[in-house]
Amino acid sequence: MKRPPFLVGRNAVWNVAIFAAAACALLLNFVGLIMGITIVIPHLLYIPVVLAAYRYPKRGLFFAGCIGGIYLLMVVLITGGDLKTVGEALVRTIVVVVIGWLISILTLRLREQEALYQGLFDNSEAGSILIHMSENGRVIEEVNEKAGTLLEAGAEDLVAAPLTTFMSSEDEKEIFSRLANTGRVEAAETVFVTSIGKLQNVLVSLAPLPDNRAILTFVDITRRINAERALKTANDKLSLLSRISTDHLYGEINEIIGTVDKMAVLPHERETINFIARVRTLAVNLARRLLLTESYKDLGTFPPVWIRVQHILESTNRLFGVYDMSFRFWVERLEIYADPLLEEVLLHIVENSLRHGGSVNNIVVTYHITNNGLDLLLSDDGIGIPLDKKDAIFEYDAGGHSGIGLFICRQILGVTGISITEEGKEGEGACFVIRVPDEYYRIGGTKDDANAFPLFSIQDRILTLGTLHKSGVSVRELTSVEFPLANELWIDYHETRGDPKIDRIFAAFTNGEMASLARCRKHPDGLEVDGIFTPVRLRGHGYANVAVWGLVDACGSDPLYMHSVRNLTRFYKHYGFVPISEEELPPSIRKRFEWAVGEMEGANVCPMKRAASRSPNAPDTPGVVRDMELE
Repeated sequence: MKRPPFLVGRNAVWNVAIFAAAACALLLNFVGLIMGITIVIPHLLYIPVVLAAYRYPKRGLFFAGCIGGIYLLMVVLITGGDLKTVGEALVRTIVVVVIGWLISILTLRLREQEALYQGLFDNSEAGSILIHMSENGRVIEEVNEKAGTLLEAGAEDLVAAPLTTFMSSEDEKEIFSRLANTGRVEAAETVFVTSIGKLQNVLVSLAPLPDNRAILTFVDITRRINAERALKTANDKLSLLSRISTDHLYGEINEIIGTVDKMAVLPHERETINFIARVRTLAVNLARRLLLTESYKDLGTFPPVWIRVQHILESTNRLFGVYDMSFRFWVERLEIYADPLLEEVLLHIVENSLRHGGSVNNIVVTYHITNNGLDLLLSDDGIGIPLDKKDAIFEYDAGGHSGIGLFICRQILGVTGISITEEGKEGEGACFVIRVPDEYYRIGGTKDDANAFPLFSIQDRILTLGTLHKSGVSVRELTSVEFPLANELWIDYHETRGDPKIDRIFAAFTNGEMASLARCRKHPDGLEVDGIFTPVRLRGHGYANVAVWGLVDACGSDPLYMHSVRNLTRFYKHYGFVPISEEELPPSIRKRFEWAVGEMEGANVCPMKRAASRSPNAPDTPGVVRDMELE
């Protein structure tokens, strides 16, 4: 006998269950109504409604309406239309319909999500494996087609198999240990073994799922790994060839220079001597280019690191110490995140000033913070660079045989998004501006991730660091860990205290002792100079002059403001400060003297301002303050 269509196929059990539940529920309610029972039994109607709405969500509302309608009709017919009983039945019918509708809606949304994730699982370009973690180990519960292809096995061969089918037990233990510690594993490289024994480099991600499950996804990176190895091998061979070629070229160039030098000592006509000198110059330039390209061949090879700028520049000072000029570096607390070849960049810029700056007497390096990051300023007082050449000097081989150096300098800085320009004035000196994005610099003590730097003894530091003023007194900026030393010296100066997050403090030293202080404080709308103080026993030697000189030299690239005692305005004028009205002070700086109620003259205070200047020629008047009660 042929069965009805609704009793055939995988839905047969569901259909029988729904039909039987509906028949039983309606029959029991029919018997109950005859016996006068109208409570409890009607709740049985929810069972077939829930089953039907879950299995056939698109027809769930219709089925619930049918069940509810049949029940309501039975009540009307059996009770003879009793209003109370019919009213209660109507309410139950509405509840049955609402339950059917809710189950249908929730089931539809659940199945949509299920279809979405199943589609992502099945059609992903990455191999996906659903893992069940049981007491007997980790076994494969489901795999997608891509996983089977990559592992060269059918899904039926992988399902219920342990992970060690394609992964070593050591790798399995390590990756799930990482999952337990971090909550997920992303882009971990490991090796799988396919069903035919072939090794496969893969990039694996692993995430936990409910019910002791986890989802593992992986992509084949064997070709990439092989390409990287081949590229490294080729690069090593090319580097070796380059090194051999460079060594030979150096030897030949040195031989040319030696031969030319021998010729130069022999008697020759003037024209021949000039020709020999020209040949020697060309040979030296060629050697320099070889050295430059050899130095920069590793550009981008090593990852960027945090670099202490002051340390690099101090080595520069030692290299160029034979020159009769002043090197002043005010970057004691500054670190820059850049390619390790940043050292070569700074050395080349200093060398560029020495070679092409003409009569350079001062080279100053400092910085100032901008809205977008930080500007590192390297200035000299040489002849400067003409306006029409400011961009050309960074082009490849600009014509002076040094352009290749500045060209590569720009490439090195660009590795971490740092740029470089030249913004000096012709006739006043060059000023190279290295612009560092906000996330690529930090100043010791100002940020949570900024190093404070180790605290050496003052005696050790004064012997190796600091800028020597022509009076013989040394001055330098304090590191953040040295601020407590400044606070101790300020104890008799209104108990002033420094804050590394907003202050730069400059100290003059004599015989290894901190003799005088000057502070530059950053306000939201400007920089204020204050805290200029020398202990009573050390006054009269011009130490405060040296501290202020260092502060102005370091911070003078920004406008500086101060409240000067009136009898000291003449002293500060030597450093470029001029009296201004109280209204010209930035609001946050003016706020400090609100107690004067606009009568600063009566308070013996004069507001002053120094305009921004990038000139490395800091005012230098060591004798001015010796007869003045500055401190």
